[in-house]
Amino acid sequence: MLILVIMMYSLLAIFEFRLLYKQKRWNDFWTNTVLGIFSLTAAILLCLNVKIPSPAKPIQNIITSIFGK
Repeated sequence: MLILVIMMYSLLAIFEFRLLYKQKRWNDFWTNTVLGIFSLTAAILLCLNVKIPSPAKPIQNIITSIFGK
């Protein structure tokens, strides 16, 4: 499964990131690169059965602190 994830992200990089790089769309290129690295990291951790904590509670705390109850 890990090999499949790496192969799919490689294909994504070849077809998507290369096109953005050639078109010199730097903001889109770097945004997609950073988000791709985060999602690749999460996908690899899930393949290795590492428990990833849910961000729901911290997001709820932030929204509650901004808007109140």
